[in-house]
Amino acid sequence: MATRGNKWLLRLPKYPPRYSTTRVNNPPDRAMGMNNDGNRNSDSDRDRDQPTKYATVCWHISLVILISTMILALVWTVYLSVDYYACTQEGRFEKMRHDFLTRERLRRVGGKLKLTDFEEMANGRLLAIKQVDEEMHNIWSDYQPRPHFLSKYKINETDLYSVLRAMPKGGLLHVHDAGMFKTDRLIELTKYSDLWACVAIDGTFEDFRFSKNFPHIEPRGDYKCNWMMMSNFRQQDENIALKKLRDSLSIDSNGFTSATDLANHMRRAHRLILGLITYRPMWPTYLISMLEDFYADGVSYVELRSSLPIMYDLIGSNYTIADTVNTIITTTNIFRSEHEDFVGMKLIYAPLRDHNDSNLDTYIANARFLKANFPSFFIGFDLINLGDECNMPPLGDSVQLLHISKEIDFYFHAGESRCVNSTKGSTPDANVVDALLLGSKRIGNSLKLPLHTEMLKVMRLLKVAAEVCPLSNYHMQYVNDFSQHPAAYLIAAGYPIVVGSDYPYFWNAAPLTDDFYVAFVGIANGQANLRLLKQLAMNSFMYSALNEVEKRKALSIWQHNWDQWIAGIVRLV
Repeated sequence: MATRGNKWLLRLPKYPPRYSTTRVNNPPDRAMGMNNDGNRNSDSDRDRDQPTKYATVCWHISLVILISTMILALVWTVYLSVDYYACTQEGRFEKMRHDFLTRERLRRVGGKLKLTDFEEMANGRLLAIKQVDEEMHNIWSDYQPRPHFLSKYKINETDLYSVLRAMPKGGLLHVHDAGMFKTDRLIELTKYSDLWACVAIDGTFEDFRFSKNFPHIEPRGDYKCNWMMMSNFRQQDENIALKKLRDSLSIDSNGFTSATDLANHMRRAHRLILGLITYRPMWPTYLISMLEDFYADGVSYVELRSSLPIMYDLIGSNYTIADTVNTIITTTNIFRSEHEDFVGMKLIYAPLRDHNDSNLDTYIANARFLKANFPSFFIGFDLINLGDECNMPPLGDSVQLLHISKEIDFYFHAGESRCVNSTKGSTPDANVVDALLLGSKRIGNSLKLPLHTEMLKVMRLLKVAAEVCPLSNYHMQYVNDFSQHPAAYLIAAGYPIVVGSDYPYFWNAAPLTDDFYVAFVGIANGQANLRLLKQLAMNSFMYSALNEVEKRKALSIWQHNWDQWIAGIVRLV
């Protein structure tokens, strides 16, 4: 009987609930003569003696804070309301307008940067120079979108351009090696002895090769030509040869009927340039020349996109991809030893893509080799379509990319097109989505980004920057009106963005200054000031592949040069 009583006792509360006024009767075992005092829980008695949570000090403090906050909010609201309604209707409108524009200004790229007093002075001088340039040259006030706009106005003759040229711009994160060799220098190379040219029936140059003997190199399937000594071709007509060379090695922004036509020209230019500069004695010379041009233009760090062309010599021997990389590293180290404020250069392996990705397995094997053997120099992988994205399969269709996405970083071009429909039934902007889903650290030349609001949210969250190359978009006929460039929205909304130059020497531009100028004056225009320029320069380190220690060092070097540049602007009369 006692056992049964104890089981019943366990089912009952030890004491009546606090919110209950009903007395709980003793269990039946007390009525049966059992003494239950020994089973009473002494802790239960103490619990009933403790104050409730509503009587604790913490609760009262929290309540006081809450009430105080509500009172302050109410007082502030009343104050603002009195200030608002005390104005005239016109005054209220101006106040709302001012507040609205202030919020927009703070949202822009660089809008929240705090400038020093010295920087504020420099900002005033900078905007004054910009205003004088616009009044003198009427470049942007008389702006009419048309293909030859930049050929009429020489922005490098303005005072603002000179100031921006001297500006420490930080890193250049989007540039191709083939686009960093000046046309005039390349033409001079064609005067060297032992140079052979592969010439098509219409006289177009298709390939170059230095060789002691006839180069037994068969043209690929997408072009046909015959090899002849370049000196013989020049003897036929020097002026015609010079014109054909210049046309082949540069971009005429109004000279192409379609994206495919442009892509074919770009492939030919790649072939010609690499045929000249990968001659073994030429390669280190032109690497040094490229680094000097970067440095002179205010660039202190470079992430170079290269297909890593194979070097060759006069007797027809080919070197290896490792030889190409070792030459780049050695040349860069020599340059750094002579320029202490040059942070360095790293590599994005970026081979040319074909229409069926037949070489993708080879490219991936090369990328793995580079990561294993040059881990501090190789930072990632890209595929170059030369503006022919409409005719390429979407990135997401290449399962090999998905399989290596965890071991190799991507820096994809995506959305660089004006096509309505892509191949294989995918959406027009499939590459933009695929690039982000594959984990691309940055997205290059994407003109489609403003159409993808969800993607932009993710890019802001994950700190994936958009690489913007304004002059490339212009000369490759994607954008004719800089004020309508997609980057205008990205800047206004404060999204992660960096400025690159793509192939600057194809259109006779500086390595980065021209693109900064167009971004500052043509794209951002009315709201642009020193804050934008400073943020863009800082972004080039923030969104780079440098590790945290390298970023801090690079920013420290850049800040020193930046302060000197600011002082120079302030001293301008």
